[in-house]
Formats: sequence, C-alpha cells, structure tokens
Amino acid sequence: MYRPVSILVPVAGLVAAAICLEGSRTPPRTKPLESPQKMIATILRLEERLDDAESHHRVPAVDELIADDYAGITVGGGMITKRDVLAEVGGREEVSSESSDREVRPLENAAVYAAVEVDRGIDQKTGKPYALATRVMDVWQKRGGEWQLVNDQATGVTPDHVAHSRPSRSTGLRASS
Repeated sequence: MYRPVSILVPVAGLVAAAICLEGSRTPPRTKPLESPQKMIATILRLEERLDDAESHHRVPAVDELIADDYAGITVGGGMITKRDVLAEVGGREEVSSESSDREVRPLENAAVYAAVEVDRGIDQKTGKPYALATRVMDVWQKRGGEWQLVNDQATGVTPDHVAHSRPSRSTGLRASS
C-alpha cells in the first residue's frame, strides 16, 4: 500500500539538511573597497573640504558631503540633522577652523575620523571674538561610490587639553596636520 507520508519524511529530512548546510557556509571574504592608505588620504581631504565649505558658507558643497540621514551630537549634547547643519552654514557668522591631532581609522566601507578642532569667530550677539575647542569624531561611509558624512559628535575641551593632546597610537593611522 502506498503511503504519501512515508515519502514526505525523507524528503523533508533532505530539505532540512540542505538548509542547514547552506546556513553553515562561511560567507565569502570581502576585500576592502580601497586600501587603508587611500582611505586615510581621502577622508583627510574630505574633512578639509568640509571645513572650508562650512567656513565660507558654501551650502551646496556641504549638502553634497553630508548624507541625507546624517545625525550629529553637538557640544551641548543636542541632536542635529543635515537640515540643521545646512541652516547653520547658510548663516552669516564668519568662522575659521583649525584641526590638529587628526587620525583616521579605516574600516571596510567606512572610516572614523577624530581630531581636535579650534573654531574662531565673532559672536553675533556680543560682537566679541571667541575660540571654541572641541574633540570631534566623524563617521564617513562610502555609499554609491561616494564618501558621505553619516554621523559626528563633538565634545568641548579646554585649551589646556588641546596643548596636551594625547600622543600618537602606534597604528600608523595618525595624520599630520
């Protein structure tokens, strides 16, 4: 007598074994999109372009460099979006920015940039000059063949911290300013 259930059990066992074998396969090793040295040079160049564009109120250049889903954390702990950054860049405040202690950590399709930045300008409300020192960390990601800033965070530091910034790690990833 023919029993369809007796065929289903071995077939189900073979299917389950095939699924388990497929799931246990080691994914192919992906090589980085570019060499670490090229990534470091690219990110340093992009950071300089971003600083220059922000200092000179070049909103289209900043818009191109920052991802639409960008999220940042300000010195005061607030969250900002790309729209907030573009509004600030479009303002009239003149600011210059100087970076030091710059480092880039390349990842597969992303890179983390860290630096100490000193921004100088004239306070629009008081008319007095100011200097703001921050330690920044920016996360860049390669999307569609183009690098974009996707996240950043700034922490205020005192001028004393800037003068005594930590020594270079032995990773070889430190960039000269």
